[in-house]
Amino acid sequence: MRLCVAVFIALSFSCDKKEHVPDGILTKDQMVNVLSELYITEQKVTGLAVKRDSLSQIFAALKGKAFEKTGVTDSVFRQSLSYYMDRPQTLEVIYTALIDSLNLREQRLLSSGVKK
Repeated sequence: MRLCVAVFIALSFSCDKKEHVPDGILTKDQMVNVLSELYITEQKVTGLAVKRDSLSQIFAALKGKAFEKTGVTDSVFRQSLSYYMDRPQTLEVIYTALIDSLNLREQRLLSSGVKK
């Protein structure tokens, strides 16, 4: 009986173990932060009244500022995105958190009376 309880406890703790993320890969929270900044930047750019080909140039310029704001380089972000793309369940968790984060941000903006 004690052995069964010990095995159950050991299995319970092993299931809660966080996935080890290799060095050089952003954590899930960092990915949410960077993706959020990129999404907000993209939304600002698409709201501009300029030609479509100019939008990509403007976004490219502002994307660098989003990376600078988060303290992440483009190459680290791309490497991290590639890592998580190979782990669809983890990527789904990241995108779920991203959606929650963006919704919360929108609610705060709306409650403060600021237009999108």
